[in-house]
Amino acid sequence: MERSSIPIVTYSLIVANVIAFIASLLLGHTRVVASLGAIPYLIVFGAETYRLVTSMFLHADVLHILFNMWALFVFGRDIELVAGRRGFLVLYFMSGVVGGLAYAIYMIFYASQFDPAALFVPAIGASGAVFGVMGAFAIVFPTRPLAIFFYFIPIIAPAFVAVMLMGLLQTLLALVLPFGQIAYTAHIGGLVVGLALGSTLRSQLIRRYYVLSD
Repeated sequence: MERSSIPIVTYSLIVANVIAFIASLLLGHTRVVASLGAIPYLIVFGAETYRLVTSMFLHADVLHILFNMWALFVFGRDIELVAGRRGFLVLYFMSGVVGGLAYAIYMIFYASQFDPAALFVPAIGASGAVFGVMGAFAIVFPTRPLAIFFYFIPIIAPAFVAVMLMGLLQTLLALVLPFGQIAYTAHIGGLVVGLALGSTLRSQLIRRYYVLSD
């Protein structure tokens, strides 16, 4: 694995997302989202799979990109340092793409029966990719304490417990609010990829006699 003491990929992804957000505002946010967002019908039936990648660099507003980039900054640095640049890129983009695909398929299944208009609602944001990074973090550093908010209630728990609680919450919200403004299924899809790749990464590190110190 290619490793560096500086998480260059994490920082580069944050910069790229910020630049893309500013560019979308300058070019017309609504038009950019319509052209590059993850629209379920166009992804599944229109073969416009590039939207699974382009949508990862678009965000709805300042708070949206702020929360995503802060989470990427917090979790991404340590995972990149143990996974290497190439491994981290694979984790990030695979989580984001699978997350977007999970959203598209979920919408096709539900929207076709209950709300056909939702087939054309674009999903945007790096949340799927970020949840993937969080999932990997939970596997590689399971006992590291994390502070999370359950709505407005602060909870401090080991990383694995905290991330699993978040995953459970996302699953429940996806079932209760399938047509809400947040693509919970994208979060779940990204998280599953992160957990799987995180398990592989941890196994590799153990075999190579790396000490996973929290």
